[in-house]
Amino acid sequence: MQPLSSYTFRDPKVLQNPYPYYERLRTEDPVHFDEGVQTWLVTRYEDVVAAARNTEAFSDEMRVSKAVLSPYQDEVDEQMQREGLVLIDPSDSFKLDGELHARRRKLVSQAFTGPTVAAMEQRIEAICREKAAAFLDRSQADMVREYAMPIPILVICDALGLPMDRVDEISRGADSMVAKVGAGATREQAYQHARNLLQLQRFVQQAVEERRRKPGPDLISQIVHARSDEPGVPPLTDLEVMAISTVAIAGGVDTTRNGIAFAIHALATQPGLLARLRDSEQQDKDLARFVNEVLRFYSPVPQLPRITTAETVLGGKTIPKGAFVMLCWASGNRDPQRFADPDTFDIDRPSLNLHVAFGNGIHYCLGALLARQEIKCAAREIINSVESLELAVPEDQLDLTSSMIILRSLTRLPVRLRRRASARSS
Repeated sequence: MQPLSSYTFRDPKVLQNPYPYYERLRTEDPVHFDEGVQTWLVTRYEDVVAAARNTEAFSDEMRVSKAVLSPYQDEVDEQMQREGLVLIDPSDSFKLDGELHARRRKLVSQAFTGPTVAAMEQRIEAICREKAAAFLDRSQADMVREYAMPIPILVICDALGLPMDRVDEISRGADSMVAKVGAGATREQAYQHARNLLQLQRFVQQAVEERRRKPGPDLISQIVHARSDEPGVPPLTDLEVMAISTVAIAGGVDTTRNGIAFAIHALATQPGLLARLRDSEQQDKDLARFVNEVLRFYSPVPQLPRITTAETVLGGKTIPKGAFVMLCWASGNRDPQRFADPDTFDIDRPSLNLHVAFGNGIHYCLGALLARQEIKCAAREIINSVESLELAVPEDQLDLTSSMIILRSLTRLPVRLRRRASARSS
């Protein structure tokens, strides 16, 4: 057996399939310093949860290092500011702790309540039905490109009240919020990402100005007009509204897309699961369990970073001040101390809602309810519309991409399918 030190997230093979590494870490060194990436990895469920809840020691407030930005970023930022680009720091939304985070969270959470998200279900169903109709009469489809990819951007634009006929431009802006962070970006690429982001901000600003004058049922209206019932708590500033709205677009697309793709992957690779869910007399309840198990088993966001604010002891290890720490949600979700037989996909397992796919503590994903709703609606449309579903290529030929910090995703998902003679109404 190779020594544990031979594993590192610098190795692309480990990024492709981190689960053997996670298993070794949980067993041998659950709070481990990965020399290859100079990062502490927290891998046991109980330690992950403890660190997530201890924001005094493990802070979510951090800045983007100049080392990972395009070398032309300062030039681009200066020029694009003259054209109207608002420079937004992660700390202008939710990448911070303490009272400021609590205030923003309380104000914005009003837009993501259970009743608000439940009211979106019919619109989400309609979007899923429209996208599915394009391929259901064919024998094959790419369920990432044709289904999982378009649904979240359409849903979030509809929910925010952004122009649905400009979705492609909005999507490019959302992609550029992430893509512009890259030391390898050329001058032309850096400018293009900035222009994409500027266009996105213009769409958001126009919507904000309209909703200030005439509020509607959309999320931007709720964010703009959010007020606290506590005296002395100010409403969100213009910068906060812009930052939170654009982050909602970027953050609500890729992760949900991956959740939908993994849900379809589960249906295509788990014998009998599709028929069981389709024929269930308590389908909504079983679908909720299915979505939770998809999130636990696949963990679309495998881990997220924290910074230690002081020398800290966790899991018997002393972590120095200022250390980069990864809370490995995907590892916690496969911890046998919390989930029995964790490498088996099982919608009947107990305590499914204890997974940490959306994080834990005060930084628990604000859009979790909406993401669950989208995954559920997308899965239900396929479950009730097809008689059979299977991969069109061997599983080891699927393109899986992963980054150490954020995403784990399928870039394509070719399937063979057969439409039901009479699909049950959703």
